[in-house]
Amino acid sequence: MKDKFILTAALDYFSSVSTREIVEKLESNEERGLSNEEAALRIKEFGKNTIESKKHKHFLVELLSHFKSPLVLILTVAAVISYSLGETINASIILFIIVVSIAIDFYQERDARNAAEKLKQSVKSKAQIIRDNVQIEVFHEEICLGDIIMLSAGKIVPADARLLFAKDFFVNQSSLTGESFPAEKKSDVTNIDKPNLPDLSNIVFMGSSIISGIAKAIVVKTGAATEFGKIAANLIQPETETDFSKGIKEFGYLIMKVTIVLVLFIFLINAVLKHDLLESFMFSLAVAVGLTPELLPMIMAITMSKGSAHMAKKGVIVKRLSSIPSFGSMEVLCTDKTGTITEDKIHLVKYVDKEGNNSEYLLLLAYLNSFYQTGIKNPLDDAVVSFQKVDINNYIKKDEIPFDFVRKRMSVVVTYQNRNILICKGAPEEIFKSCLINDQDKVAANKQYEMLSNDGFRVLAIATKETGADEIFTKEDECEMELKGFIAFLDPPKMDAYEMIAALNTIGVEVKIITGDNLLVTQKVCEQIGLTVKGFMQGHEVNDITDEALQRRVKDVTIFTRFSPEQKNRIIMSLKKHHHAVGYMGDGINDAPSLKTADIGISVNSATDVTKDAADIILTQKDLMVLKEGILEGRKTFGNTMKYILMDLSSNFGNMFSVAAATMFLPFLPMLPVQILINNFLYDTSQVTIPTDNVDESYIKKPQRWNLKMIYSFMFIFGLTSSIFDLLTFYLLYKYFSVDEAQFRTGWFMESLATQILVVFIIRTRLVPFKQSNPGKKLVMSVLFCLAIGWLLPYLPFAPRIGFDKLPGQVILFIIAIVAIYLFTAEFVKRFIYHRFLKNVAS
Repeated sequence: MKDKFILTAALDYFSSVSTREIVEKLESNEERGLSNEEAALRIKEFGKNTIESKKHKHFLVELLSHFKSPLVLILTVAAVISYSLGETINASIILFIIVVSIAIDFYQERDARNAAEKLKQSVKSKAQIIRDNVQIEVFHEEICLGDIIMLSAGKIVPADARLLFAKDFFVNQSSLTGESFPAEKKSDVTNIDKPNLPDLSNIVFMGSSIISGIAKAIVVKTGAATEFGKIAANLIQPETETDFSKGIKEFGYLIMKVTIVLVLFIFLINAVLKHDLLESFMFSLAVAVGLTPELLPMIMAITMSKGSAHMAKKGVIVKRLSSIPSFGSMEVLCTDKTGTITEDKIHLVKYVDKEGNNSEYLLLLAYLNSFYQTGIKNPLDDAVVSFQKVDINNYIKKDEIPFDFVRKRMSVVVTYQNRNILICKGAPEEIFKSCLINDQDKVAANKQYEMLSNDGFRVLAIATKETGADEIFTKEDECEMELKGFIAFLDPPKMDAYEMIAALNTIGVEVKIITGDNLLVTQKVCEQIGLTVKGFMQGHEVNDITDEALQRRVKDVTIFTRFSPEQKNRIIMSLKKHHHAVGYMGDGINDAPSLKTADIGISVNSATDVTKDAADIILTQKDLMVLKEGILEGRKTFGNTMKYILMDLSSNFGNMFSVAAATMFLPFLPMLPVQILINNFLYDTSQVTIPTDNVDESYIKKPQRWNLKMIYSFMFIFGLTSSIFDLLTFYLLYKYFSVDEAQFRTGWFMESLATQILVVFIIRTRLVPFKQSNPGKKLVMSVLFCLAIGWLLPYLPFAPRIGFDKLPGQVILFIIAIVAIYLFTAEFVKRFIYHRFLKNVAS
């Protein structure tokens, strides 16, 4: 195209100039359309008519991105260290763990993306266009600037376009604006006459659905340049860090810092006291490997994959595995109203006379008007006609007076028993102006209208009058009518919305509504779904309010109405300042930025493509109760992940504290490097089944979150407790039993392995183990199996080669007693930590 200005011109320009000028500048033809050759050139030059809400990474780049976790880096270093120690088997095991955990994470997310892509392909739409003077059907992506498109009811607008012709043309723009009701579009309205026209009435937007009428339009914006695409462009940002991912990262840094401090301390003490730099270095490296939580990535991947598979059976696609534990941390769920909480389908719910009494005659009048009118088929008429079958066999249509937005009403004329009856339906305030009504009756009618409106209903008034035998009726005939009553409509909540709200309330998740719809309708929906409203806020109120003031206010607000996408995003950001994890559920393009910003974004199968791309989870069924299932799965995942972390801290760090202390007074190493690695391997192997462990009901009844203070408490208090028993073991083995070096190392190996493996039954629950909370069978079996292997090692033929020696019977009895006392003490230490933690939370 020669005129490059046309590429950057705003929609206001296209709305304000003549269609002839637009067609000329776009070098198109209203009747013949573009040629196929010209269309191909434009697609090549300007790109396809597609919107990417995410930039897809190359396969290798995406795979390598999974290696950037601090924990994976630690494991990689640990593998290198193991190879440097000559422990190729242990190093291979660590590398195997890294590869398997990353593979599970990568392929699970890839499968989820593929499933989501299939969903998109299954709803791929086509549009009618004119090319080379022939009307053809093409996919939306094949449409280009200057194409002449034909639009009709039931279709999706494929690009931003200026109307060339329109008849009774109404579109649903709810995916862009959040409005439930359709907007009228006209070809003969321009901003020349109305320079401040707010809704661009002669422009149709990509993604809008056509409710009624037919139209011809010329494409003026495609792909990312459309209004639809501008919102999508805001989504091409780095992934928002969730509470869970932030916690994992902080935990990784914590491990790195403590590991560096302990390893340096142990190396320096051994180097100074033992005067053997090489042996001290090798021992310190083994300690570093022992400190590393090798299985944490695998534990998380397996646990989250298990939750993902469970949710998939219920019709939920998990696109990002880390979103599952984010579910468990979620304290607030913000949701759009239209299409998520409600059915996005308008229903007739009341038909009352002027006094508010149900009137079958009024329903008959409304049915006749909606059934016989042909100008504009909209959801309101559909709701009336589908409400119930009404016998109108004795009524014959004579004429109709079409709807327009100046009068805000429409009429049909029917013949009944040789009488012509004009039935008018429209906005109550406009109907009142055309009726013969005294002041007293008008006050009563207004009161009835206000009562219905305050209940959140969309209200239309019905009026009638008998007319003459004219063949043609005009809007001038809509006068001196008699008001008959009101019909009220509602976009009802989904069948399980009430149950969902109640269920989320019982598990500690607060629900807030953020919508582009009006306050009265939203309040009514909240009443129907049983949502307690603490306060409300309207979109215009946030324009001049600071972020700090907004953060203070959002805590006490349940309903946010008339909110734009940018305003919704501000609410999400403000809520995240108060809560550890905020979820958002929506289905329209106007919801996509909020889905991206929230810790957990939830969408539905019927949502727009960009919305599904922005979401972490897609509901493929209409059952909202699956949200509760997802939250509970998230809490189970979070709980089992925390079990491993607390286990690792209480055992590994306890052992390392003991090693640090022992190096100061023992004349030899308390355990050989190879023994430390074997101990660590058996311990980790025993924990592989943690993802299958049971999670206490009391744990999943409320949101769970990362708390580094509690993690520190477990690390130091449990670690020191474990060290006290280790030092007692050291003293008695060295001074009382007077065993040699090999037997000393064997004794501590057996005591260390038993205490750190068996303590999982204490740490895995806040309740009394085996009495109030039973572990999973697989966990019990793996723990006992690894413990048996560890205690049998000193008695195997090759034991001397790895520094072990058989122990006298009295020493074994002593170790059993130490382990039993330790486990008994650990239960009380656990209760102390949780009591102090819960007390601090309450205060």
